Amino acid sequence: MLFGRLSDVFLTLRFRLTAWVTLVVFLVVVIAMLLVREVVIRALNTEFNQVLIQDMKDVTHTLRTFFTDRETFRNFVNRRGLGHIHVDWFVQLYDLDGSLRWSSVNAPKLPPPTLPVQKMPISFSAPSVRVVESLIREQDYPPLIVRLGSTRRSIDDDIALLNWIMILGSVSLLVLAPLSGYVLAGRATRPISKIINTTARLHPKNLDERLPIRGTGDELDQLSGTINGMLDRIAAYIDSNRDFIANAAHELRSPLAAIRGSVDVALDRARTPEEYASLLTDVADECARLTNLVNRLLLLAEGDAGRLAAQDQRARLDKVVRESVSMFEAVAEAKGVELKVVNLSPVSVRGEEYHLRQVVRNLLDNAIKFTPAPGQVTVDLVADEVKN
Repeated sequence: MLFGRLSDVFLTLRFRLTAWVTLVVFLVVVIAMLLVREVVIRALNTEFNQVLIQDMKDVTHTLRTFFTDRETFRNFVNRRGLGHIHVDWFVQLYDLDGSLRWSSVNAPKLPPPTLPVQKMPISFSAPSVRVVESLIREQDYPPLIVRLGSTRRSIDDDIALLNWIMILGSVSLLVLAPLSGYVLAGRATRPISKIINTTARLHPKNLDERLPIRGTGDELDQLSGTINGMLDRIAAYIDSNRDFIANAAHELRSPLAAIRGSVDVALDRARTPEEYASLLTDVADECARLTNLVNRLLLLAEGDAGRLAAQDQRARLDKVVRESVSMFEAVAEAKGVELKVVNLSPVSVRGEEYHLRQVVRNLLDNAIKFTPAPGQVTVDLVADEVKN
């Protein structure tokens, strides 16, 4: 049961939007943090190198100034080293053959320098220090190689702090992004939930309720407007069908009541053959009326179902009219109406012969029925030219 509920949650649009928002935000933020980390590390290294180069300029200037007074130079370097003891700042003096002549306090053991000297800062992995070298030449004195450096402890501490900040930020993002994404997805899908709830309440007996329009003009408002328009059309169609069914029931009730009355009268007592013939004639008339009404109902039903389309069929209209006239000649003669054919030119029309025959027969039936005797019904078939 719990697994089924969880699977239902996973399939919701809100959950998928939350997952996509979380994934996109997390990837964007992580990539941005990695880029920032790279820029910060480059900036720290550049600043560290610039500090070493500037310190080398100060040390070489002091060494040239007090080249003969080495004690003053050593005191300057040691004081400077004590001021930068947190990074193990040091200075070393080497001969050109690589032998160490002098070293300040806290100086690590490093491989001797080689010519040419490294004027740009270089790093040693064990211990983790960065140094810069310079060659000093003075008259009447042998040349010296000055090596100045410090550990990368400050940079490593800053990078470690940056890494911890990025880790904490990523963890916080993994917690906050789904929560905020779920809230935002809920706000985004709330109109859809209203649409679902409203449409679920709709019933053919009550189609007055419509979806709310928020007035934002977005796709959800357009969807609500489209559904409301469809509901209006469905409601109008159902109302017309209700009226149609009510009218049809009313029309069917009258001939059925007449038939039932005639049958009851015939069964009430024994009657003469002439009376039975009169009653049966009334029943036949009402049956014909029922047949005509049912045919019209079927025709309307087929029209609503879309089955009255001609579908590129061709029919001989003159043939349909001729057959219908032949069928109604006896009816017209019995009523005392003359059925006269003036012209039946050969005419081929687009349509279905069955439905065309129904139309023509209904026209002839109504014409004969509502023409008083003695009268005349004229049938004339004229083909108009249709310009394409």
